[in-house]
Amino acid sequence: MAGVGPFALPAAKKKVWVWANDLNPESHKSLVANANRNKKNQSKTQYIYKKVTQFIHASCEDGHSFIRTSASLLLNSNRQITLHPKVSRTARTTENQKPYHQAPTENLSEPKIFSHYVLNLPASALTFLPSFIGLYTGHHHLFSPHTEVKLPLIHVYCFSTKSDDNKAEEAKICGEISKQLEYEFTGTEIADMEIWDVRDVAPQKRMFCASFRLPAEVAFRKTKTING
Repeated sequence: MAGVGPFALPAAKKKVWVWANDLNPESHKSLVANANRNKKNQSKTQYIYKKVTQFIHASCEDGHSFIRTSASLLLNSNRQITLHPKVSRTARTTENQKPYHQAPTENLSEPKIFSHYVLNLPASALTFLPSFIGLYTGHHHLFSPHTEVKLPLIHVYCFSTKSDDNKAEEAKICGEISKQLEYEFTGTEIADMEIWDVRDVAPQKRMFCASFRLPAEVAFRKTKTING
């Protein structure tokens, strides 16, 4: 779903840790190539890093398995990045100048939990939601109320019909999410779910993006195992 990096690269350039996956080998190849082209941090931050790829973990596998394997791998990740401060040529000290106050080196550690999942293939993204069932079974202690870490937000793109107020479409999308997760959203959960009208794609077809927090009942659910 990551494609050539329209979501991954801008995030990584802002020092966001990104795990990006696309099943298409050519898309994966282009993602890696584009990340390598974005070699330097172009923002106005006082820190500099040589490659955007430092913040991107690119994969080429089935999306269903990626959701589960990436969460497990991240729990055991110890990746760190050291960012060195920018030093302008005019800031170099001389015998007649006061020492230039240089920002300290910044050390960043990759978080153990994903904060966001972006499923941006609208034709099929909803069908990947079952992979979140039981994603963090046995890891209750890593999340609120035991820690300050919240379960991840999921942003899933999809297609639906068109209407003047989108009310029918929003109800349909919410119903499909509930069906895929085998979980009924109710009360404040429905109120907290945001469904964005992205754009029209045909006279009677519209793209939407639904954003919601992964419910604890879904994330920690014990799934059945099949013995071979």
